Amino acid sequence: MYSQLPLFIRQWHHEHSVKRDQTRQEGSYKPNLIVFSGAGLSAESGIATFRGKTTVWNSEENARYLESWIINRDLSGFLDFHNQRRREMLAAEPNAAHKAIAGLEGRLPVKVITQNIDDLHERAGSRTILHLHGSILHLRPQGFDGERYRSDWVEDIQVGQLDPQTKTQLRPDIVLFGESIYGYDTSMAWLAKADIVVVAGTSLVVEPAASLLRCTHPDARVYYINIEALPEARLPFAGQQLIGPASEKIPELLASFVG
Repeated sequence: MYSQLPLFIRQWHHEHSVKRDQTRQEGSYKPNLIVFSGAGLSAESGIATFRGKTTVWNSEENARYLESWIINRDLSGFLDFHNQRRREMLAAEPNAAHKAIAGLEGRLPVKVITQNIDDLHERAGSRTILHLHGSILHLRPQGFDGERYRSDWVEDIQVGQLDPQTKTQLRPDIVLFGESIYGYDTSMAWLAKADIVVVAGTSLVVEPAASLLRCTHPDARVYYINIEALPEARLPFAGQQLIGPASEKIPELLASFVG
């Protein structure tokens, strides 16, 4: 399995191993911690998940608003739905897991890779966050992506609301099915140089996000936190499963890293 990884990832692994061993000898070593979070983390703050028994996505009418083709067929419905979802997400509050992750910054190098589009990590105080699927904090013009086109999302979007640069319809800067995720290369680099990886609240069935974890440094300690155990065959990297609410398990686990 390891030999099948691209050469540049194995090179990142080697470079990190050398740097880690050097800092250990100097007595300045602090492990790099990556938190990879999914919808289960936000669910404990009251935000409905895409997959699960109770979810707003159980109907085809709702689920279609995550498909890229819907923008050209039902722009009004698409915007109304995501305006409402954004309001619900902004009404939610960070839970103990979000706060524990943010609270560890300053004591260890912590980076967050999240599949979630909400801003709970930000409001908890985390500073280094990569949103694989975009964020409710930003808008972009339809047909354009990248930092240069991104703007703040401060109020409901309306049909006919145009981007001043491109003169095209504004939309949420979120990744729909059929679109490419954000930050793939950066996420690979972070994981390749990780010493500890905490994977929380994700079913690990959404690709290509789940495959990112195969880039993890081979010496890293990996922990999977979910309400229910995942099939071992689904785990992209060997690790320990901790079963229970993330709002309980994450604070306990993170405290053990600095205790």
